Amino acid sequence: MIRYANKYDIDKIIELLKDFAITTKSPLANNPLSWSKTYVMQVITEIIAGKGFILIDEDQSGILVAIKTHCFWNDQSFQLQETLLHGTNKIVIARLIKQYIKIAKEMLNKNEINQAVMSSFDDYGYERYGLNKLEIHWEIK
Repeated sequence: MIRYANKYDIDKIIELLKDFAITTKSPLANNPLSWSKTYVMQVITEIIAGKGFILIDEDQSGILVAIKTHCFWNDQSFQLQETLLHGTNKIVIARLIKQYIKIAKEMLNKNEINQAVMSSFDDYGYERYGLNKLEIHWEIK
């Protein structure tokens, strides 16, 4: 079962974030030993308090972090962005994706957001979940 994370999950979320940072290709994750626990807890608390949401599975082995942001040129438009997806196995990851899509569609139907997106480092073929490829990002090094 996938559920919304709450304040009681923060320690486990931090543990999963550290695992993600160690295993990811993202240069932004950096070395988790250099992180500020205070800052990470502040960001997680802001997300749980309404800036977005964090989904976690019942075994606390996977998370999906989504943030709701204003559109740059229109303060009446909102985008839901999946910003982190991490799990210990493919089944948990698939369940997290499906729950994110379900929540995003509900938010779209209620006009809470105007767009919902997911990102990935590789072309994972999210088409199988009914998603459309929108754009590709290029990194400057």
